[in-house]
Amino acid sequence: MKKIGLALLCLLMACGVSAMVLYGIWNQYNPTAIIGSSIQTENTDVKEVTEQWFDEFFKQYEEPFVPFEFRIRDKRVKTIEVLNKEEGFVQLDYEFRPASDNPYVTSYYTAALQENGWYVAQVVLQLEKTLNGYTVKNKMSPVQYQIQTDPSLRKPPTTHYAMADRKETYAFSQNQLYVTYDAGKSFTEVPVPYEDIAGTNNSTYNELLPAHGYIVSRDFTAFVCYDETGSYLQYSEDMGKTWEKSRIISRTYRGDTLYLSKTENSCYITLATDRSLGHEYYSTFKSSDLKTWKQLSGKVLNEKRDIIFLSDETAYIGAGTDEQGNPLVYYTEDDGNTYTTLTIPAHEVEILGSSFKPFVQMEYVYQERGITYMIVAQGTDGDYIKNNALVKGRYKSKDGINFTFDKEISDSPTLAG
Repeated sequence: MKKIGLALLCLLMACGVSAMVLYGIWNQYNPTAIIGSSIQTENTDVKEVTEQWFDEFFKQYEEPFVPFEFRIRDKRVKTIEVLNKEEGFVQLDYEFRPASDNPYVTSYYTAALQENGWYVAQVVLQLEKTLNGYTVKNKMSPVQYQIQTDPSLRKPPTTHYAMADRKETYAFSQNQLYVTYDAGKSFTEVPVPYEDIAGTNNSTYNELLPAHGYIVSRDFTAFVCYDETGSYLQYSEDMGKTWEKSRIISRTYRGDTLYLSKTENSCYITLATDRSLGHEYYSTFKSSDLKTWKQLSGKVLNEKRDIIFLSDETAYIGAGTDEQGNPLVYYTEDDGNTYTTLTIPAHEVEILGSSFKPFVQMEYVYQERGITYMIVAQGTDGDYIKNNALVKGRYKSKDGINFTFDKEISDSPTLAG
């Protein structure tokens, strides 16, 4: 009996070790990029080459060591259309069945669920002939290909904004990002592709970066960017003299909200990782070396998007309102593992004899001269305006816990054209 128990114990330990090893492999997994992938073949029929490439390239996603957010169970080509034979452009429409219901699958493959349970996705590839076969030179969506080839669509609309009236800020000029540390007297170029920093999900460009998704300071300057592989942080610790690129995650989505915080020993990023049925899914990541990132698992952080870290492990998290319309904020000092709920007293505004509470959602928190300030914004349907700008409420606290209303402010950006 003891031998059987010992054997079972050894089996459980072996399973545990195997699970830990597998988790480690999954955590470090980085899928092969489509651009740069190649296929060895003597075939010159672009359609047949594309189908052969599809079969070989997508085999990597069927392996057991592939995380479930990437793994597929089956795949098949739906259609292949040669768009430009001379330049090697082909449109590939394909279907696949994921190995799980992980929501990241839809985002990674930019796919849509069909009634038959299979997902369908589209991609335009540019194949380049080599000595031994073909290499994928470029990859884009069908819409991006249309913009590239149709003169009337070649220049997608761009929303321009005036430079913020701050000493340390950013500005765009001729599709290039710059930073200034002296209110515009001099500028330093940020080496990042325009599409990675200003691109949107609908193939247009917006030069107004998320208000809390970047940092420009003499000690640390950083921007969250997106490319075909995922999201990354472009940062400098010497006022733009040198720049580094740090990969955050390989799955991502340009969400409506983005938060970047730099504390004494850590860097925190809250970003969208997926979108499904109109809902965006958010996660918070932490790095202590600006090289590797770990997703924080604290329950209070789950699916929250308005998260500001003021110091190591200490954060304020927007949590809506209570039944009386008072803004709620979660306060944590251990990266979200435990938290305290702060009730912010609602500020009432009276107009034409009617009163209402316009400020409902914590937007950000900052410290100045020993005082902690909290900015509380209006909801998505807020319409409380002064001087043609939406108004926000500023609260203040001496201990960072008990807040009182301070004043109304407006920090809306100014359109440049």
